[in-house]
Amino acid sequence: MKNLLVAALLLVGVSAAKAQVFSGVQEVEKASKEGIYTSVAVDEKYVKESWAKEVAKYGRVETGKGGAYKVLAATLPTISSDPINLVSRVFSDNGRTKIFLSLNVSEEVYVTGSHPKFAEAERILTNFVNTVTLEENVRTEQKKLESFQDVQKRIARNSDKLVRSIESNKKEKENLLKKIEENRIELEKLLTDVEQNKKDQIKAGEEVNLQLKRLEEAKKIVPSR
Repeated sequence: MKNLLVAALLLVGVSAAKAQVFSGVQEVEKASKEGIYTSVAVDEKYVKESWAKEVAKYGRVETGKGGAYKVLAATLPTISSDPINLVSRVFSDNGRTKIFLSLNVSEEVYVTGSHPKFAEAERILTNFVNTVTLEENVRTEQKKLESFQDVQKRIARNSDKLVRSIESNKKEKENLLKKIEENRIELEKLLTDVEQNKKDQIKAGEEVNLQLKRLEEAKKIVPSR
């Protein structure tokens, strides 16, 4: 978060240099109003949210259609010692968000480029552009952070998966080694049994041959008839 704020502060001068304020006439709720305007490369949604907070500093805000804002009897000491009518509109224009501000200081008198209070009115817009630009920078950095965090989470999940795979592999290896040992013991027993079987066959053969001899001898001593 500290890095986000530092990065945002470093951009204050840049955003201020880019904020240009002009005089002009704008239609606000079907009524033409004289005033000043600027624009910013920030989504209209966010500009409206911030601008609503900005104009609320000067009095009770009435919102209208098409991004219109009105503050009747607005208090702006730097512009006039008396309450004035503030009419504004925020809308998309040629890929940017336009902020129009009409300050009616007296009957048919509006703050425009030729008005002595133009610099003060201009400062309202330039300061606001600085603010929304900084807010946009924070949103951008926040999105980057969330993207990095998503990557970090995927890597962490993959790490956990790898650890589980390693443990599974270890267990499988242990089972295989155990099975190999069991097979080795079984093979040794089988080989021993084979050798014993050979001995048993030899012994059985010898006993058969011996018994055949005994049989023949028994037959020989039987008297002839």
